[in-house]
Amino acid sequence: MGKKELFGTILNPTKNGSVELIKNGFVEFDEKTGKILKVGKTNSKTVKSTENVFIIPGMVDLHSHIPQLPGVGKNADELLPWLKNHIFPLEVRFSQLDYAEKVSRFFFKEALRFGTTTIVAYASVHKEATDVAFEVAKEIGIRAFIGKVMMDRDMKRYPEELPLMSRNIKDSIDLAKKWHNSNQGRLQYIFTPRFAASCTMKLLEKTAKVAKEGGFYIQTHLAENQSEVKFIKSLFERERHRVPTNTHIFKKSDILGEKTLLAHCLYLSPPELQLIKESGSKIIHCPTSNIFLQSGFMPYRRYETYEIPIGLGTDVAGGYTLSMFNCMRDAIETSKIVNLLNDNRPYPILQPTEVFWVSTLGGAKILQLDEKIGSIEENKDADLVVIKAKPSFSFYCNMDDANSILQNFIYLPTTYNIEKVFIAGKEIDLNYEQN
Repeated sequence: MGKKELFGTILNPTKNGSVELIKNGFVEFDEKTGKILKVGKTNSKTVKSTENVFIIPGMVDLHSHIPQLPGVGKNADELLPWLKNHIFPLEVRFSQLDYAEKVSRFFFKEALRFGTTTIVAYASVHKEATDVAFEVAKEIGIRAFIGKVMMDRDMKRYPEELPLMSRNIKDSIDLAKKWHNSNQGRLQYIFTPRFAASCTMKLLEKTAKVAKEGGFYIQTHLAENQSEVKFIKSLFERERHRVPTNTHIFKKSDILGEKTLLAHCLYLSPPELQLIKESGSKIIHCPTSNIFLQSGFMPYRRYETYEIPIGLGTDVAGGYTLSMFNCMRDAIETSKIVNLLNDNRPYPILQPTEVFWVSTLGGAKILQLDEKIGSIEENKDADLVVIKAKPSFSFYCNMDDANSILQNFIYLPTTYNIEKVFIAGKEIDLNYEQN
């Protein structure tokens, strides 16, 4: 193992939120340390023409569900009946460890084949199956934040007995002790209370306490669906928790915080957005899932005015693909729909360079990994994706413009192939077959 060079057009997110285009570029990295040594423009005449090769940083998917992957495309219901009829039965199957290993392997390989090198994922309620998911992630080499799903409330929807609050906490702590910051820091444990509908206030409070004392991230769902919002509010009101909104449930339980990822967030009032801003929590936009499950359209630009960090997540299996480029497309299209629903109010439409930045350096910043990944810079880890364009690629775009090239990646997936993926300088095997 030694130094390795990649040549091609580099699309590189910058600290000021733009995307730098480097034609005839090169990236040199050390395969042993995994660190980028040099990035720049080559003038060498001996280098074979690489006009049809592109190099981008590995993408960051901030919200998805490992056991749900076999359930993509099951579009019969809105959120709550969809969970009961399709998703919960799938997640119960995850207790079978051979099955959990097979699905986890397919999940991580599929993410990598789409150019995702860092993913934040829910496992299932099962401690042993979550352990298997970590083992597979370690073997493959992906960066991953994984958590055992925490549920202790009988929703009359889940087809097996749920663990008590104390068991949820103990299992999560045990997994965190084993896996957090393992595999050279590529694996992280994330505490995972599913959503307020499946958690008692005691579980939420204890989770917040344990996670914050240990410096862990927390992931959960908030305000995904109007029926869900009403259902959760009624649950907590019956238990005499006097809170005006679902966000206040997380405020009261101390779930909100700088390391808290809140997925969906479609139906938030100004006071709720202010709470989220003040707490330092992050919003994870899942546009593909929001459309697929008829949940609604998150007003990205309006939320942006609160200066809340926003990331993107594929949310399989509400989202029907682990492709972050597809997720970027749906984020752009959702911004158009929000404008239409608001009588063409002057919200600027999201641009390809913006959503690409959010899916790379922006996602890394949310995970506090931006000093290590998210862009192609000297001394950062070589998490890189090599894309080979087909002959038709240049027909559709201006090859001298980053926004135009990214439009192709986002809207025309048939014009290119993702050929190679590197994590910390190591090329990842993208084949599905088990070793």
